[in-house]
Amino acid sequence: MKGKRIWFGICLIAVWAVATGWNVSANDFGRDPSIHYHGVINDFPVSTNPSAGPWELRGPWSIDLYPHSGKADFSAALTMELSDLGAGAGTTTDARHQHTHHIIMKAATLIQNPPQSDCPTGITPYPTYTWLVEVNGMANVTGNGGSPFGAPVPLQVCLGGGPDLEVSNITLVFTNLSTGPSPATYHFGSQAIHGVVRVSH
Repeated sequence: MKGKRIWFGICLIAVWAVATGWNVSANDFGRDPSIHYHGVINDFPVSTNPSAGPWELRGPWSIDLYPHSGKADFSAALTMELSDLGAGAGTTTDARHQHTHHIIMKAATLIQNPPQSDCPTGITPYPTYTWLVEVNGMANVTGNGGSPFGAPVPLQVCLGGGPDLEVSNITLVFTNLSTGPSPATYHFGSQAIHGVVRVSH
């Protein structure tokens, strides 16, 4: 009997909500509607380790931007191996030191329309691009499923594009810790790692 009364009460609340036009948005439950982008990283980063690199770094990435809260979530699944130049002539395929990296960055700081000097400069004479989004935070980076860097490392992600496609480019930069270069900066290098934003039709 008690269960029936509770169910009847829930039904009354539902009827009242419809009758009064009560609208529950995602934010009423503490969730911020997101803007989603995804694409592919494809670059040849030069490690600061003088005995290694350049590398080939490729794989899909995804980002969710939460403008209401000023936060963002980023992830990437990348394969990394020595390039032809890094491996040297006649090196066997197995000697390229193939490994994987999974990058996860949660609740990072979102900056919309950042100062253009914050993000890497576009290369001329190719069409330059305008940065629309900058994301900064601490990222967990695995190596073959392990923890080669021991702790989260600082990562900057920038998204931008040109007049025909506002969001076409992405860069990743493993920035320094307050005490100096992080282990990720040593491994991936301090330069921008480039990629493309996938366009949905």
